[in-house]
Amino acid sequence: MTQIVKREMIKTLLQSKQLSPKQISKNVRISLATVYNVKARLDAGGEISHKKGAGRPNTIRSAIKHSVIQQVRCKPYLSLRTLASRAPYMTSYQTVRRILKDQSYTKPYPTKTSMLSEKNRLYRIRWAKKHKYPKKEWANTVFLDEMSIWLSRGRIRMWTKSNKKRFAPKTKHVSKIHAWAAFSSMATFPLCIFAQNMDSDLFLQIMEGHLIAQANVFHENNWRLVMENDPKHTSRKVKVWLSQNVPKQIPWPSQSPDLNPIENLFGWVKQELIKLGPRSIPELKEKLEGSWNRIDPAFLRPYWESMTRRCQMAVDNDRYPIKY
Repeated sequence: MTQIVKREMIKTLLQSKQLSPKQISKNVRISLATVYNVKARLDAGGEISHKKGAGRPNTIRSAIKHSVIQQVRCKPYLSLRTLASRAPYMTSYQTVRRILKDQSYTKPYPTKTSMLSEKNRLYRIRWAKKHKYPKKEWANTVFLDEMSIWLSRGRIRMWTKSNKKRFAPKTKHVSKIHAWAAFSSMATFPLCIFAQNMDSDLFLQIMEGHLIAQANVFHENNWRLVMENDPKHTSRKVKVWLSQNVPKQIPWPSQSPDLNPIENLFGWVKQELIKLGPRSIPELKEKLEGSWNRIDPAFLRPYWESMTRRCQMAVDNDRYPIKY
């Protein structure tokens, strides 16, 4: 029983006027002096609880506080003990924790993102300003990329009792497949699944069999291609082939996957596969093709229409990636 609860019991018994202070002290098992102390406070019309801030005053020097905040701003990955060791006076890590808590600092895992160099940042802004077209002008654009899919659900949470530890089986080497995919405002293009690492020869083979003919039919030989600056996309052989077979290609800024809507579409596909839970590579391929083929033009509309907003956000965010 805490002191606060005991004081409340004493207060209730005193107000009932059925027991004397000595009897209350014996029943509640608290000193008689405390009972009289509570009685004196009640007679004076005061509160029986402790006054806030009645303890020892805070003696943290302003220099320590300033040093800790400055170090956190410059190097946010430092530990509490390292921050304490670098303080100007002898300081414990508990004091550092209290300072950071008072300043509303927490230490979550940061979101990983691409590092934009100054050169790429300036080109990215110029590109976004130039290609900030109205939504309808992105309707004849084909977006393509490749993705890798592992036969694993990744980290999942499991309900368990507090005194019981759960274990999930894992394989030494998780199997995976690769997929080439593309879409436009009209539809998704046929998916190409492969196991080997892609090079420029395989890339051109897939482009000839899965993209050119359908893109010309969908958009009547008037379409634009968007793809990222992967080495297999920018080899000399691929550049020559693109100049002969693609009506127009939009150059892409480096380190900018956040601007490509197909990355978000890949994220949706992977979430669908997690729900389906394939247990073998053949089953993974089957469910991947099924999920991809179910996508219709109405579902794709928000993805390609978002390009106008992505370009505006890239300009507004300057050097930072956009939240897409």
